[in-house]
Amino acid sequence: MELVYNWQASAVVLVVSILAVAVGKFLLLKIPAFAQTKAYNHDENRSKYKTKRNYPDRIKSSQKVALITNLVFFIGVVPFIATFKPQPLWQALLDIFLILMVYDFFYYLMHRFLFHGKGYFRQVHAVHHQARSPTSLDSLLLHPMEAFLGIALFMVVTATIALLKGEAFHVATLISTVVIYTQINTINHVHTELDRFPYKTLNWITHKHAVHHIDMHKGNYATITLLFDKLFGTLD
Repeated sequence: MELVYNWQASAVVLVVSILAVAVGKFLLLKIPAFAQTKAYNHDENRSKYKTKRNYPDRIKSSQKVALITNLVFFIGVVPFIATFKPQPLWQALLDIFLILMVYDFFYYLMHRFLFHGKGYFRQVHAVHHQARSPTSLDSLLLHPMEAFLGIALFMVVTATIALLKGEAFHVATLISTVVIYTQINTINHVHTELDRFPYKTLNWITHKHAVHHIDMHKGNYATITLLFDKLFGTLD
């Protein structure tokens, strides 16, 4: 793989990802069920932020670390693995699938055996588990070390797959992957009561992650899908 620093491609990935998330949220909130869900989470988030003493500091510190780590990703990694060179649709879909599933496998292992193991990293993850009934704000309730490790893992997996395949990813592939990765990690923590068609799957996903937050002894460790929990017997 020829390493070329393509900062323009990286800038496109960053800007379009941000715009895609903003437009997607705007459109989804036109749907009454999602608008009601947002209103509930907004009220709960505001209450937590005001009444829980450590929330503001924890969230600000995790956001600061996440910002710095993401800047490293988009300045120091993405320019080398992003391209405007046309690629077939099947390749883009396969690349998106590979990045997300390989990431989810290693996140599953990190979450289960590192964050829920013994010692220092269990205490790191305990910060996140202060949220027993998670709402959207709790996706940001992280120890700085956990915020760094989650993004760094995504960064390493994405770069490694590009190096192994010997070819950069098309910008559309990286945009899709970044949007899915960031939004699922937020959606997992949203409190939903959408137990009717066509929202049942979303409701199931969020409730499964809420089960994980009951205490430090529950399963459901994966973050993109619960496939690896199903395979390894930790689906709770």
